[in-house]
Amino acid sequence: MAAAAAPSVSPSPVPAPAPKVESPKAGDRKVVPVDAVAVEVEVEVEVELKLELEEKHVLAVDDSSVDRAVIAKILRSSKYRVTTVESATRALELLALGLLPDVNMIITDYWMPGMTGYELLKHVKESSELREIPVVIMSSENVPNRITRCLEEGAEDFLLKPVRPSDVSRLCSRIR
Repeated sequence: MAAAAAPSVSPSPVPAPAPKVESPKAGDRKVVPVDAVAVEVEVEVEVELKLELEEKHVLAVDDSSVDRAVIAKILRSSKYRVTTVESATRALELLALGLLPDVNMIITDYWMPGMTGYELLKHVKESSELREIPVVIMSSENVPNRITRCLEEGAEDFLLKPVRPSDVSRLCSRIR
């Protein structure tokens, strides 16, 4: 009787080592264009996103250094550029001199010495150069007629202090 032939075993190929994959870094992205139109659309969307995220500039006005620091921290954590000033008078000076030409929103305390946030709001809304800038008023006092008066004068919103990150999220759609 003849012995059965042993099955032939061919050596299995040794798998090639996996290519080294680096962890993604901030700003990394992979673009796989489908056609020229898709590339144009992607570039337009990227430009719009950069404008929305990187170039939104908020002027925060409050006589309290603690409140200025809190609002600045919240806004910066939401990726806004923030300039803080200690008075409504200083805010108007900087805006009038053109030292802050790219402000997309002003957020101001209501009650400050010298000029109130309400008076700042009125000056901004009466100025042909500034009137398009949204103004948000903040106050630690919940006074309904004050809130109504500010909104009627053109305030975009009225926030009660302490300002929270959720308040800033609500404002995102109003920043121009």
